[in-house]
Amino acid sequence: MVTSSSIAWKASSLLGTVAALHLALTAPSRSTLAPDARARLARAVAASTRLSVTADDLLFERTRAVSLQDAVFGRALWFTGRARPGAPRDVYRAEIRLTPDGTLLGLSALSNLTRSPLGDDGPMVPEAVASPDAPRRIAVPSRAFGQVQSAFVLDPAGDTATEARLRREVTNALETGSRVGVARYDLRLDRPADRVSLRFLSHDRVSLDAGRRAWTLDLRALSTEPSEGATLSRQQRVDKPPVIWAVDTVRSLPFVGPAPIAWLEQHAFAARDWWHQRVYRWFGRRPPPATVAEELSPDDAGRVIASEAGPARDPDWPPPVIAPPLGAADPGEGRWVNATPPWVRHLDGAPPAFYRTFVRLDDERPYTRVLLVAMDMRQLELGMQAGVEDPVPHVGPRGDGRIPRTPGLMPRVVGAFNGAFKTEHGAYGMAVDGRVLLPPQPGAATVVTLDDGRIAMGSWDTLPGLPSAVRSLRQNLEPLLADGVENPSRRGLWGFVLGGIETMPTVRSGLCADDRGHLFYAWGEETTARRLGRAMRLAGCTYGMHLDMNPTHATFHFLRVDDVAQRRFQYRALDGAMQSHGDRFLYYTLKDFFYLSLRPTLPAPVRGVAWTASRPQPPPSWMPGVTSLRVPLAPGREASVEALAADRVRLHLRAGRREPASTLVAEDRTFTPSPDRPLLGAIELGVAASLAEPRGLCVGGRVQLPFVATEHAGHLALRDGAVSIEAGAAVAPEVREALQGVLVRHRGASTGWTDAAVLPRQVLATTGDGRLLVVSGALSGDELAALLHDLGAAEALLFERASGAAHWTGDEGLRDAWPESAVFIEGVPAASPVMRLEGWLRGQRGA
Repeated sequence: MVTSSSIAWKASSLLGTVAALHLALTAPSRSTLAPDARARLARAVAASTRLSVTADDLLFERTRAVSLQDAVFGRALWFTGRARPGAPRDVYRAEIRLTPDGTLLGLSALSNLTRSPLGDDGPMVPEAVASPDAPRRIAVPSRAFGQVQSAFVLDPAGDTATEARLRREVTNALETGSRVGVARYDLRLDRPADRVSLRFLSHDRVSLDAGRRAWTLDLRALSTEPSEGATLSRQQRVDKPPVIWAVDTVRSLPFVGPAPIAWLEQHAFAARDWWHQRVYRWFGRRPPPATVAEELSPDDAGRVIASEAGPARDPDWPPPVIAPPLGAADPGEGRWVNATPPWVRHLDGAPPAFYRTFVRLDDERPYTRVLLVAMDMRQLELGMQAGVEDPVPHVGPRGDGRIPRTPGLMPRVVGAFNGAFKTEHGAYGMAVDGRVLLPPQPGAATVVTLDDGRIAMGSWDTLPGLPSAVRSLRQNLEPLLADGVENPSRRGLWGFVLGGIETMPTVRSGLCADDRGHLFYAWGEETTARRLGRAMRLAGCTYGMHLDMNPTHATFHFLRVDDVAQRRFQYRALDGAMQSHGDRFLYYTLKDFFYLSLRPTLPAPVRGVAWTASRPQPPPSWMPGVTSLRVPLAPGREASVEALAADRVRLHLRAGRREPASTLVAEDRTFTPSPDRPLLGAIELGVAASLAEPRGLCVGGRVQLPFVATEHAGHLALRDGAVSIEAGAAVAPEVREALQGVLVRHRGASTGWTDAAVLPRQVLATTGDGRLLVVSGALSGDELAALLHDLGAAEALLFERASGAAHWTGDEGLRDAWPESAVFIEGVPAASPVMRLEGWLRGQRGA
């Protein structure tokens, strides 16, 4: 018989047991883990993860002491681990269950938060003061190639979710082991540091000390103090369309992988291809053709057609007509028409920078087209940017996924197009603004931009490291086209798919270059890689590379940005069949891309003074090669500066009539311009024989006056009209024209020459960005040194007693000889900055 007293006793016993269990689970331990317990835990974590982990590598996400509840409910652990002893570290997060004495009971939800196989991420620096109930932030330096390249802050409180909550939580759980995710703040150093020290000043402020340089990071404002030398950004999380999110999520599951997704893609594209072919065969109807989203007016579309426009101002632009590969041409096939929307910015007086055409290459699918866009790179600059997801870098942070906010860039932006494959599909090389995300692979098709604005396409060599002149680099697969040969490597798989690639037409894109230096973007809606390469060859390209493939990934945008912060911009896809959105490239992009901007026609102002292009110009006049500037000095004095683009001029030295050398002949004193190069002007450089100290003169391949070794000796050396300023008095044997002067600047620094007197001076200087400067005026040595520094002079040669007289075509007429020795300036037509990569790499290897 159950009595009320027994029931009461059992109830009280149950309540007591529950209360005791609650106290046991929630009561903290008397102390944190002892050193031997931490070492034991590190060994257990290493055994569970198969990573190299030490006790110093462990950090609990929350500051509360270990208690019995950690054995039941678990807790989050941060740690740095190595794939093997001595290998670079990555930062990991895991959920663990452990006893109060530090015995590991279980480990789950292991996530690698950094995934940088070339970067050593560590040690972790935790937030100093944090609530036991709140997760704490950690700061981590990232070291690669012997130096600290960047640093980052991880926040386990989560990121700002913009996707639907369920999708966001699923993605967070897969990537970080936590439903709320981990937010990341990246600090990129403009110049790597040998070592850094990180410290939390508060929850939102972190200090980074790099020896002579130090910054304070404000995580809320995403700013640094000072602002120069480092850039702080928060890694973006962006919305994906549900279908793309689902595909990427399923592909990332370890028990699924990319193969089943590729199988589905193959059969989906094959079904669509089968239907299009049957409709064409049965009814003679074509699928809707690829058409521009916004048609140009008849005047714009037909303003210049290569075969019908008559004699063109430029024989190399636009490209020549392409003969229809399938015989009878569709209307407009192979003919280049202006592709530039009227609202896109352009250089005054320049021809259209973009032309488009199409070709048909498939006998079985005569309704399919490969679109080609020719880009005049004399007018355009090429930039690269990494996406917020891909490529996944092997060191340092991911990309910003948007066109950079560099001052002055947005008003020049005119277009952008897709990049290449994901990291998981080959880990092909990429570098952005000198920062290597993925190292270049030998033999891979490569496009490179250099600091001086040149562009190189070709196959990467085995050159170790990245040459310092490389600004950005992108690779993908082997070349589609090399030296005019299609698929030279005989590759059969152009993208991760199952089955025969040639039987699965899909959207594909590529980039190629011809021998004239033009770049071409190629895009086909239902095509194969080999047909893409054939279209490139028909367009005149000699080298081409495969870019991205499949709908939504491959697209080309024309752009005009009036105010990026206020979202005032215009965009248009090259073709109506391209699947894209207006925010792409400007605000966020998942994958890497290229962007196009107008080349600046004038150098940056100096001391607030703008350059002008009032001098005679080499062709074409819409791209000035000669600019001038007048810089105020002391009251009543100013310096005159002429800047000559080194690739747009050729200089020829002739002896003045006052030079007494007896071996001079008439040709050494007079200059006859070339019939195909306009004579722009002449600049007198003084009389070498009349200087207080004798100076050397070489004309016609003969030394007319000896070159004298002095403390600051230097000389102007001309090789077939190309200019260099060289230190010392020894003239190289291949130099046929040279004039000695005083070397006042060498390798970007002053040589120590100085003179307090204000005297008429004439200086020739070269800059790192490919300009020749002519500076003249009454200046002191200090004024000259400061001005040359502000002008960015690398090498500078002084002719103290030169008259400084500059003579230009159209001013007073040019003579063929002058009293002083002078350089005559010939104009050279602007050439495209595109070149073959292999030749440039050989030069780097030789250097």
